[in-house]
Amino acid sequence: MGRLWKGLRKLKEELRNHKPGIWRLKKGLRKLKEGFQNQKPGIWRMKKGLRKLKEGLQKQKLGTWRLKEGLRNLILKRLRTVKEGLRKLEKLPERWSVWLDIILSINYEAS
Repeated sequence: MGRLWKGLRKLKEELRNHKPGIWRLKKGLRKLKEGFQNQKPGIWRMKKGLRKLKEGLQKQKLGTWRLKEGLRNLILKRLRTVKEGLRKLEKLPERWSVWLDIILSINYEAS
């Protein structure tokens, strides 16, 4: 869980500071990917977490409870896959498309 927590912490710091530097975001997502591959987080918890994360990004209330709750839900329990949850992010505003591209470029494996 260490890598997963570290990745989430770095992402939260970037979002809270409204300075989502691309290289730091990539580093955070890489660590997040490593955590996912090891922990296999669950589909329904992932869907809820990504939905709330998407709401926070769309309303541009970065660092608020929506974003924090979304990030917190991303790390809850282990189940099968995250692919379906990631599809929920397809309707993000255009400015977030670079983030979406990075997120979707990560290969998640079904358990």
